[in-house]
Amino acid sequence: MGFKAYPGPAAWRADDFTDNSWVNVLSREQKRELTFAAQGLPDDEHQWLAMSRDNLDLPALSPLFDAVTAALEQGRGFVLLRGIDLSRDDVDFAYRVNWILATALGEVIAQNANGEVIGAVTSVVEASDNGLETRGYVSNAELRFHCDGGDVATLLCVRQAPEGGYSALASMPTIHNTMIEECPEQAQTLYDGLSIYMRKEGNLAGRTMPKRPVFFPQEDHLLSWANLRLMELPYEASGKQMPGDQRAALDAFEEIAERRENKLTFKLQPGDMLLVHNNVCLHKRSSFTDDPDPDKKRLMLRLWYNVPGGRAEAVTPKDRRKGYFTQNPYVIRHR
Repeated sequence: MGFKAYPGPAAWRADDFTDNSWVNVLSREQKRELTFAAQGLPDDEHQWLAMSRDNLDLPALSPLFDAVTAALEQGRGFVLLRGIDLSRDDVDFAYRVNWILATALGEVIAQNANGEVIGAVTSVVEASDNGLETRGYVSNAELRFHCDGGDVATLLCVRQAPEGGYSALASMPTIHNTMIEECPEQAQTLYDGLSIYMRKEGNLAGRTMPKRPVFFPQEDHLLSWANLRLMELPYEASGKQMPGDQRAALDAFEEIAERRENKLTFKLQPGDMLLVHNNVCLHKRSSFTDDPDPDKKRLMLRLWYNVPGGRAEAVTPKDRRKGYFTQNPYVIRHR
């Protein structure tokens, strides 16, 4: 087992962010520009799908967008934008803002069989749901560390829960570097790969995908992808026990990610947008208690996009760049 460590800005620890220097607060001019662009979108959401960054005139925001992409691709692998002007009651405007930001940053992909590109992350099922056929973001239960689809996953906070709902991030290069030092046998198991469960959705039958490595070493950097729950579900769905070496590897991986020194924990505020590179960082969310008023329930808007010419093109086959959910035409949201 010959392993190589990958230092650099993507191999961070929580103590690297003891101040707020990692939070990008929008300036007054950037807020004004974003609001004006969002207000100018057509009323017909289908027309939004034909837009590209070339259609946007955002001189104040463009340097910020370039810095965001650099931080995601060559830096720490995550960005937090703060101070986006939103109303907790005007959800339609939040969709508009989300679309302007996403269109300026990359190529949006669908995140479910409905072709939906912006998903409402809010609690609609019981926390006790085991996740075999429902995706975790539709409950108020804890979401363990995972990566999403696309190169970058974004989360725009519209309303926050009164209790709980904390986000956390962990660096996969840091986890990798720790594993090859502390438990190289478990690291090798993750290099060999684990199967992933695809839930039933639309016309897709629930199935187990072939083994996929967790770590994809490149010449001067490391790319990774993991979803703890989806790597356990193939065995739960078949009624079989996970092989001991795989169980030990996942347990070691999660234990290292959960260490205080490796886990950056925070609570998104309304008007925050979190962006996470899915081949650099893991993310999770704690359980939460919702507001009893349905109009005040926790609400995040989730979106996935690809970075044209980005690092993930080296490890994602061309036919998978658009994700698995390509049965239907894209829509902004499923109504």
